[in-house]
Amino acid sequence: MTEAKQQRKPRINLVFWNLWSTYAIFYFGRVNYSLIIPILLVTYRGDLTFYNVGMVASGFMTAYLVGQFLHGQLSERFNPFVYMAVGLIGSAVMNAFLGFAGGFFWMLMIGEIIDGGFQSMGWSSAVRANALTSANIERDATRLGTSYQIGNSVVWLICGFVIGTFGWQWGFWVASIVMFIRAIVLLKTRPKIEFIPRPFKERVKLTVNFSIVISALSLCLLNMVRYGVIIWIPTYLYLEHAMPIEKVGLNVFLIPLAGVVGTLMYNRLKIHKDILTVIYVISLAVVMFVLPSVSGMVMLALLVLSGFLVYGPHVFLVSTVPSRFASQRIVAAATGFIDGWAYIGTVIIGIAVPFILDKTGYWSSVFYFWGAISLVMAGLVTVMFVKAMIKRKFEGGPEL
Repeated sequence: MTEAKQQRKPRINLVFWNLWSTYAIFYFGRVNYSLIIPILLVTYRGDLTFYNVGMVASGFMTAYLVGQFLHGQLSERFNPFVYMAVGLIGSAVMNAFLGFAGGFFWMLMIGEIIDGGFQSMGWSSAVRANALTSANIERDATRLGTSYQIGNSVVWLICGFVIGTFGWQWGFWVASIVMFIRAIVLLKTRPKIEFIPRPFKERVKLTVNFSIVISALSLCLLNMVRYGVIIWIPTYLYLEHAMPIEKVGLNVFLIPLAGVVGTLMYNRLKIHKDILTVIYVISLAVVMFVLPSVSGMVMLALLVLSGFLVYGPHVFLVSTVPSRFASQRIVAAATGFIDGWAYIGTVIIGIAVPFILDKTGYWSSVFYFWGAISLVMAGLVTVMFVKAMIKRKFEGGPEL
């Protein structure tokens, strides 16, 4: 082979795909619980209620959001690949423990809270690792965002089969085994990188700026819909539509997978990202308003469409925006701040859905709530876009 042909031959970015696959594996300890919820409710009918399992989900998310703020700042001082490996090992240990929790509410609560703390060591470190090693940071930041979409899909597919075949305990134990093995592989294959952390006070001051704060508030609302679907749609299909858990796993597998397509299309469309976000999110609201009135294949198609619509704006806010601050050395801090606010919304939705069901008795009320939240977020992004336009016109300010 000539030298010219060797130069034209595409090279596989092993560092990026090592990072990508590592974060995808994190989702074994993140979304397995949503498939275990309906089995726990049926198996331990007298011991666990909707409020109990909702509180456990919110406990996990509370620990995760606190961890995002904490680890976003703390991880700037350490090798991000090692930081992620420690998070995987900790999550693996807690998932092994959760397999023995059964109908004991407080064991589930404590286990999921600790698991949430370890899980929060992943994303801000992943975005920072990409910023430290990538030659095209924004492009790879978008590609990195597909890791949690595909990871979510694959985990739901595998865990749905495992839980239906071997029992709910194995939904935790398989996650534990996979995460532990991946952590060891990451420690053995991590690249050598150099980094100079910025002083803490200076880092915090730079983190609180208009672009980051508005992105954080927007993602807070978007995550109320995204994680509302992740946590509660399996239960909705299992209880409301009497769908076997194996089939539930197969159907929800398609939702984040559609998000991969939606994200790639979102990234390729030559439309201002603020405007495109508004279009996506208003369309998402329409889907949520229609969903309660349909069933069968139409319902499943709309659920898949919701995945297509929700993930593009999500990746932009939680991955691309923070990566723009690589030169200021606050990528992990910005990511942690934005994602921390996102999980405030996730904690709220973990409690809000059982509350709405208790007060109204109808799943349709839940979907209408998600639709209303989507419209509010669209309004917030519109305000952000208009303000940016005014600033550029009169002050010559930069684009978000």
